[in-house]
Amino acid sequence: MALQSLNAAIQWPGLVPNTGTAPTTAAGATIDAAGEYDGAVFCAPFDMTISHVGWRVNTVSGSPTCDVRIETVAATGLPSGTLWATNTNVVTGVMTAAWRLDALTASASITKGQLFAVKFLHNTGTSFTIRLLSSYGISVAGLPYRISNTGTPAKASMNGINCCFGSSSTTFYSLFQAIPVTTINNNIFNNLGSAARGNRFQVPFKCRVAGLAWIAGTSVGDFNAVLYDDSGNELSSSSTAFDGDYKNAAAGAQVRAYFDNPVTLSPGAWYRMALEPSSATNINQTVFGLSSADYRTAMPGGTNFHYATRAGGTWTDTTTSVALMDLLIDQLDDGVSGAVGGGLLRGLVG
Repeated sequence: MALQSLNAAIQWPGLVPNTGTAPTTAAGATIDAAGEYDGAVFCAPFDMTISHVGWRVNTVSGSPTCDVRIETVAATGLPSGTLWATNTNVVTGVMTAAWRLDALTASASITKGQLFAVKFLHNTGTSFTIRLLSSYGISVAGLPYRISNTGTPAKASMNGINCCFGSSSTTFYSLFQAIPVTTINNNIFNNLGSAARGNRFQVPFKCRVAGLAWIAGTSVGDFNAVLYDDSGNELSSSSTAFDGDYKNAAAGAQVRAYFDNPVTLSPGAWYRMALEPSSATNINQTVFGLSSADYRTAMPGGTNFHYATRAGGTWTDTTTSVALMDLLIDQLDDGVSGAVGGGLLRGLVG
């Protein structure tokens, strides 16, 4: 099995969107009357047994409760109003504006390729809104797409919805545009204390990495882009210096940095990708926070991908956060046979 060159580098695991705006949170529709709901329609990319729905309540008023439902999808593309199966729903207690995980009364068994709807339906109380993601990746108009009903059901494009689907309370499915983040931080740091920030990770296939991509901000300090082994030793002279003067001071734009020397990675080994400021002038890095380490299973990189920082020569791993960084892969093992697992292979134009 040999590494084969690709015509264009691809991004893995697919955390970095090709947008010009930093990802932010946004409120969904105000759900304040009987029959009103917010939610989304998905196509199952694999067989799923949904027993839990994780989601973020954005705002509340007047002690609301909600009927969280997995429904079938009508020929119109709207939620049918019919549960997927008997009791594939749960009525919450009084909600607060926080991340929550609701166990359905009965699991929804969904076959690969089937359409299903998740619906957050008004039950009692004054009002609530769900949390959405804004400007995170492409705005998707079809599968998945958002549905809201504040009088008349309407379809809408979707950058992302703050939700996820679990087969248990600790294991979750990774679905495109279903993102279980609780916080979004645009970290600012410089070379104080030999700082470096990025991700600790494993790849599920042998590959050659030509560089890194990430979401940056308006800071334009000089930096190095580096790949390390798990102990923090630089791999294959990958550390490549970049002058901040050759970067536009745009918040939320994608930045790509190519190594002077590409690095071959193997599955099963731990590595670290990082940005290393080389001056006292700040650089930026966007980081998603998760409610618990279990939600990494719903993220593109899976359980073997999490935030890592270095200060004073010591690395600290944070399993409840993920930096929005991707590998730029220009060669793949020809024996990979499609067993990618835990992430998207995203071309640089998509």
